[in-house]
Amino acid sequence: MSTELHLRLGTRVLQIRLAPDDNGIAATVDGDTHRVSALARSGPASAPGASVEELAFEVDGRPHRALVARTRDRLLVALAGRVYTFETGEAVTASGDRGGRSGKVVAPMPGKVVAVMVALGDTVEAGQPVIVLEAMKMETTLVAEVPGRVTAVEAVAGTTVDAGALLVAIAPPA
Repeated sequence: MSTELHLRLGTRVLQIRLAPDDNGIAATVDGDTHRVSALARSGPASAPGASVEELAFEVDGRPHRALVARTRDRLLVALAGRVYTFETGEAVTASGDRGGRSGKVVAPMPGKVVAVMVALGDTVEAGQPVIVLEAMKMETTLVAEVPGRVTAVEAVAGTTVDAGALLVAIAPPA
């Protein structure tokens, strides 16, 4: 039995089909099929507003390690030093002027702020690094999802934050 999922990544909606096979899962993403095998899983741990788990897995024979945080309408995946924010549920079908992207940069999981790379009033581009967060012995760079002007910087290097905590707010151009 297979499962169909739709996840929004920025302005793109990914169509995903997961089907069990003899040695794991056949995952088809927008028509491309990959072989996924779970190696280890820890968690889920509960954090305010999110559940967080660490996964070790192989995709097409290549090992990966990721942190996954689930909130009500988002799936945040920290993989290879980057955080990918996927919109789920109603957020996938909602149309907005920014394609479902947010001007809020939030902590995907509890962690320690390692670096703040923007200041109040700075102009940023979509994809620009704004915060480095350390969680579960991994550093993750959080990026701006929208271009605009930084209207709030709540993060302070060296402090710890809860999952879902607002770190930086960005106002898109009018």
